[in-house]
Amino acid sequence: MPQEKQSVTCESCGKAFKLTGYGPHRKSCIKQARREREDNVYLGILRQASSSGSQQPSDNDDHGLAARLNAGPGLQEDVNQFWAMPAEVDPPADADNGTDSVDVDANNIDDILVEHHPSTARPSEKIPFVEFAQGHQPRAYKPDLSTDPWYPFRSRLDFEFAELALEAALSKEQINRFLKLIKSARCGRDSFTLNEYADLRSTWRATSHRMTAFEKELVHVDGIDGEPREFPVYRRSLLDWAFDLLKHPTMGPQFVFDAKCLFKFDGSTFVRFIDEPWTADEFWNLQSKLPPDGKLLPFILYADKAKLSSFSRQKGYPIVARLANLPTWIRNGEGIGGGRVVGWLPIVKEDKEYSGKPRFANFKNAVWHESFKRILGTIEKESETGCWVKCWDGLACRFFPVVLILSADYEEQAVMALVRGVKSNFPCPVCLIPRDDISKFPAQCELRTSAGVIKVLQEARSQETTEKREQILMQQGLRDVDNAFFVVANTDVYRALSWDRLHANFAGKFGDHLWPELLRILDKGGRQVAARVEKNFSMMPRWHGLNHFDDALSISYTDGQKFEDLSKLVVFACHDVLSPVEKEGYLLLRCLRAYIEFDLYTALELHTAHTLAAGREALATFNVLMQRFSEKTKNIKKNWNFPKNHTRMHVFDDIEAKGVTWNFSTKPNEKMHGPLKEKYQRRTNFKNVAEQILQVDHLELVSELIRCTITDYDTYTSAMEKNTGSPDDDDADEVEQEDFFHVRLGSRVKHPLTLEAVEQRSITNKAFIRFQTKLNEFLNRYFTAVGKTLPGGKHIQFQPNDQIMEFKYIKVNFESVVDWCQYMDHLRCNPSFHGRSHYDCILLKTQQQDIFGRLIFMFQCAVSEESFPLALVQPYDAPTQPRLAKDVHLNLWRVHEQPLESAEIFSVHSIIRGALLYPDHTQIGDYLVIDTLDTDIFLRVQKMHKAAGHH
Repeated sequence: MPQEKQSVTCESCGKAFKLTGYGPHRKSCIKQARREREDNVYLGILRQASSSGSQQPSDNDDHGLAARLNAGPGLQEDVNQFWAMPAEVDPPADADNGTDSVDVDANNIDDILVEHHPSTARPSEKIPFVEFAQGHQPRAYKPDLSTDPWYPFRSRLDFEFAELALEAALSKEQINRFLKLIKSARCGRDSFTLNEYADLRSTWRATSHRMTAFEKELVHVDGIDGEPREFPVYRRSLLDWAFDLLKHPTMGPQFVFDAKCLFKFDGSTFVRFIDEPWTADEFWNLQSKLPPDGKLLPFILYADKAKLSSFSRQKGYPIVARLANLPTWIRNGEGIGGGRVVGWLPIVKEDKEYSGKPRFANFKNAVWHESFKRILGTIEKESETGCWVKCWDGLACRFFPVVLILSADYEEQAVMALVRGVKSNFPCPVCLIPRDDISKFPAQCELRTSAGVIKVLQEARSQETTEKREQILMQQGLRDVDNAFFVVANTDVYRALSWDRLHANFAGKFGDHLWPELLRILDKGGRQVAARVEKNFSMMPRWHGLNHFDDALSISYTDGQKFEDLSKLVVFACHDVLSPVEKEGYLLLRCLRAYIEFDLYTALELHTAHTLAAGREALATFNVLMQRFSEKTKNIKKNWNFPKNHTRMHVFDDIEAKGVTWNFSTKPNEKMHGPLKEKYQRRTNFKNVAEQILQVDHLELVSELIRCTITDYDTYTSAMEKNTGSPDDDDADEVEQEDFFHVRLGSRVKHPLTLEAVEQRSITNKAFIRFQTKLNEFLNRYFTAVGKTLPGGKHIQFQPNDQIMEFKYIKVNFESVVDWCQYMDHLRCNPSFHGRSHYDCILLKTQQQDIFGRLIFMFQCAVSEESFPLALVQPYDAPTQPRLAKDVHLNLWRVHEQPLESAEIFSVHSIIRGALLYPDHTQIGDYLVIDTLDTDIFLRVQKMHKAAGHH
């Protein structure tokens, strides 16, 4: 008997499948290819229409339906982005795939130019945008199959139990009880060999060496009385921790060791853009100082006290490290390549006898720096000479560790810089601005440098008297303490210090100053004024990921995220309350708008030369308005000479030097305080807590390592099964496509509806007038536009008893205009979502222009067994009145709704992204676009302002 054929190759995609899985795949593959050909033909027609000018609607068009026949996002963006063409299906020959027209000797729109650092000896290269974007995707690798990924645990089940016990903080007694229950009920396919707590403890001990553990050291510092004081410091070797990641087969390939300058062609010139640290100036400059064979190993260090107990009686002082060689999505994530506690500093208890005195402040700073020096000591020698490491790929590289970024609040930055703080003559840790000039916002101030500070310290210490020494130090607001960061070569602590958006803006400028000023002005206006503002806040449409405020003015906030969300909405909640007549309040409103625009520019995930210039302009506007407000409110004796009112002057310099603010934000680091507090409360006996907390932290790191290895193992073996056409998964091809989509409908109603039933239940809703007719007209126009044959050669004519399927939820993936990455909006079209109606607004792509609209009804209908996901939308593109002075001052984008009976049907593929619109109660039918929602919608609306000629 001949041997059975094991696999067969699909003629369309070239993949090999087992015979049992080939049939369903082939059917799906052919269907997918046919749909993509039709979509691309349709897009080609629309491109031609767009390039030849916008067509005017004919007299027979209902409210411009023909003109608005959706073009989909493919008109101006790559077709593969939103009309997902799988890589396995070759595009049709007549489709515009952007490759045939590429002239290698010419520049094409969005081409990327990469200028490599000279030490790499690599020439500059030009990359098509699609290839550049693909290069940013996570990189896969083949795991080591010779060793079980859960080793040294004897089985996967053993590890998964141990992982659960660690996460749940089970005690020894609970683990033993749990193991007895499992042992008695053992019947699974995998072996389970743990019998008691001792087995689990010994296995954890056996595996704990796989990642660098903590060590305890004692630091000795002379006290105020001259007697040496002893303090415990816990540290994890920075170098060994970094080497653990460099050798890891998943993390290693993600590292970027060489600086590069990136440029994007805008049609006339290549414009530089910056995002990751290696695309910014400081990385380039530091690499230029290294030997030709040297590679930079830059650390991002964070320090701040953490409240461990509920009433802050017990505190910890963790030091968190991240590696700037790793991309943001890994570095700021929670996995093995994310932030890691590498140190635990002692906290000097306050002494009532000396507290508040300069000598005691110097003593506390000396303890801090002497302790931190023990952490930096693990890279001190290597930062000077370099060190050779055999990486994940078996190749040895010579690394030079540096401290590139210091992420901290002002209080910690003052300690790191050894400046005397808020009340000193020169309170800025970065520059030498006099305290009295802070609110004047001078354009330039002399910057501090490590070399300059060392020179001042040497001069001060050479003086014969303490008085003369203090006079020299006070001239620059310095303390007479040796700085720990001076021991690390190629590290300038004052260049490493970075502006922090969380504490400087949300919990600083806005939360501590602008918001209280607004409350003061509203309180002065009386209860009715405050009530109107609070009502406006409560009427704000809800949005996924945005806090909703029912009692915005009645609650005291301490959370930076709450302040951030308040700042996004406050202008829209107050615009119809604080009028130009209320001069003080209106001026503050303009300050608030200028503040949020400045804040959004600092939040951009990617910066170009243009956005940096726009950000600096927004900062200058904000400063001018704040000076005017300060002058107007002199009588209340508000002091604006605080350091955080000045530090924002350095933010765009920081971005040019170290990349976007997300690289040095304290936000991902402060998220780690919660787990540390939980360890204190659940895993310690409240004595000698640092050692207990760090022991658990280390076990969690080891657990993450094993879990990461298992996940990679599962991903690899699953992919291998799919590639060989596993008979257990006939729909493997369908599953593979699930990760790539532009829109996806969800929350499907259980039973289909007839068209007659839809019109009958919505008889009082004018949006559904001629609903069946609109559907017929839309589909007939669609078939004509894409050149498809009408079913039976006749126009589509749905009947009242034909059925459609309703949906109440849609996911929309969109490409951000900021960093060209994919983001997701979660949109609702539901008459009763958590007890209230929820109809989200959207930004739509039409053949003429992008317009805003509101979802009314989402559904799917079928024509000849082909499904069409559609939406009934009320357009918000009716003409608006001449621009109001208020709109100019507050930079508002106003739209006006079309009558409900003018609602139109669109393909859901026309949805660009979601939008948040707020009704202007002073102008019936007008809506204000909340462009402060995120950076993408902010830049989109800024472009609309520019196109409309707004200034």
